Amino acid sequence: MILAIVSSKESFSQDVLEILDTRVRRDATWNLNYDDVARLRALGPAEQCILIIDFSDERRAMAVASIVTGRPQVVTIAMNSGGSRDELVALMQVGVRDVLPEFTQFGILQSVNRAVAQLTKADEVLGDLYAFVPAKPGCGATTVATHATAAVARKMQEPALLLDFDIRLGIMSFLLKIEGAHTIVDALEQAERMDPGLWSNLVCQRGPLHVLGSGPIEYSQPVPTQRFTQLLDFAVRQYPLVAVDLPGTLEDYECETLLRAKNIFLVCTPDVGALHVARRKSNWLRDLHVADNVAVVLNRVQHRSAFSVKDIEHIIQLPVRYLLPDAVPEISEAVHGGIALEGSSPLAKQIGRIADDMLGDKKVHKNSNVVRRFVEYFSISPARESRRS
Repeated sequence: MILAIVSSKESFSQDVLEILDTRVRRDATWNLNYDDVARLRALGPAEQCILIIDFSDERRAMAVASIVTGRPQVVTIAMNSGGSRDELVALMQVGVRDVLPEFTQFGILQSVNRAVAQLTKADEVLGDLYAFVPAKPGCGATTVATHATAAVARKMQEPALLLDFDIRLGIMSFLLKIEGAHTIVDALEQAERMDPGLWSNLVCQRGPLHVLGSGPIEYSQPVPTQRFTQLLDFAVRQYPLVAVDLPGTLEDYECETLLRAKNIFLVCTPDVGALHVARRKSNWLRDLHVADNVAVVLNRVQHRSAFSVKDIEHIIQLPVRYLLPDAVPEISEAVHGGIALEGSSPLAKQIGRIADDMLGDKKVHKNSNVVRRFVEYFSISPARESRRS
């Protein structure tokens, strides 16, 4: 393993090495300037590297980070950056997932331990991640996400995971009548130390569908984006398919999820208000450079509509791929029973289409044990408990 440190300041490299020197086993250490990156370009696919970049000079540091974008054998840690939303989004776009706004010994050790853990699991097959986003609250994104993911699990004959990232106002638990003692908030609080044993005590099951519903409405404490990242890292190593229901409030953790998602389903209704907000959401998705992965799910479509599909696509500037008929009695019956939609009704067929597209050419595995491999998160200090916010 190679430890590469990039900065124009010799003192930066010295300070990093003083912290890591006896704690990280490595084959080589590279002290590089921003312009001295030929060795990074020449890294072979079998050479694992932890890359620590000083972002005091943001423009030059971003150019270095871009060199290794998309290389799974390189884990990049950005230091002295991430103080603003725009900085975080820019870092996410070049594949940087670990950001330290300031230089601290604890932060460096924690980030490097995560990098080591990620590289030692680099040969794992990760599950596919899908995101559901509402054009605006009330468009039915949670309903679509719940029933589509349940259909995926049923078709795969293997557990699929559904996460409710609307941690304050999500209704997923209500839709499935889940009354477990644990929620997504509990999982986020434990994300740094998550393991299969702890996970099995948190997740709820509805047949092959595994669910973590939202937290209590009164929950108002901010959750660091890093917790969401750690939870997703764990989830895609345990399940072949993970779906995330997002609130659509454009928070940083949503950007992180969308950038990682294989496909994004933007759920919208055909009314003027929803279409107007959907257009703004499409601009947001375009700014994140994920618009090519987005499909619009037009929900509650009636026979008589003020807009044609072509009109709606022109307004939203994204393709409409699914038309879900207005079926309030059918949805109400499913909610009353706390069950997922099945059958051959027009709505169930369209939900099945979404599920089929999520499955793609994924092979069906009959495996009752969702935890395929043990995931070890390195622990540095018992003081982590006190750092919850």
